[in-house]
Amino acid sequence: MALWLVATPIGTLGDLSPRAQEVLASADAIAAEDTRTARKLLAATGLRAPELLALHGHNESEIGDRVAERARDEEIVLVSEAGTPGISDPGATVVSAAHRLGVPVRSVPGPSALAAALAATGFPAVPSTFLGFASRKGRSGWARAALERGETVVVFEAPSRVVDLLGRMAALQPEREACLCRELSKAFEEVRRDTLAALATDLGTRDAIKGECVLVIGPGQPLRPVSPTLEGTSLKDVAKVLAGRWRVTRREAYQQLLKWEPKDR
Repeated sequence: MALWLVATPIGTLGDLSPRAQEVLASADAIAAEDTRTARKLLAATGLRAPELLALHGHNESEIGDRVAERARDEEIVLVSEAGTPGISDPGATVVSAAHRLGVPVRSVPGPSALAAALAATGFPAVPSTFLGFASRKGRSGWARAALERGETVVVFEAPSRVVDLLGRMAALQPEREACLCRELSKAFEEVRRDTLAALATDLGTRDAIKGECVLVIGPGQPLRPVSPTLEGTSLKDVAKVLAGRWRVTRREAYQQLLKWEPKDR
């Protein structure tokens, strides 16, 4: 038997391949990121609903091994809420467990927001870097790190945060080209390629952004990494920081720094 990874539509039901339907129809159980979405997909395509197992980001590490173990003797299918399992969605833990147990892993290719966006931009896909979803914390630093790459960079972002991300990137590298891919494969699909500054300005004037977004940043001159420097920092300030790290008093840290300080300064 085997663990099957089946790509499901990211917006248009017709994108579910005939082979994907065959595999879903023959499954003994389906491990789904969202069982409600999986049930609706099966009903819409006229397929029977086998046993549905909830497998998502909060429980994958707990039940992943058990799901992989079942695939020794059963046909277990893994689906994400939309797109390809394991691509910024749960799946990697279960797949790793299956390989570890010697269980065959079979992948049924199909819809992927990553591949669809890359193809639609016209930017070179090789080389490119996929960063997954943009961080919710330390976003300015995260945006800078993304732009320190010179190759094509692909980022997933929620509609409620995409304006913020674009604004931070535009402030750092306004003229770098990028492409916003929104609502891919759906009725109101949008693929807009322009500079980061123009994209940030355009989206900033809209009342609301709807639909999941893929931001593809084109290749360009990478930002220089910010190098930490002690220029303009007193030895006392440095000693204050190092005292906690070294677990000594500030005076002891200061005295040690004086020993290392060049005599000809």
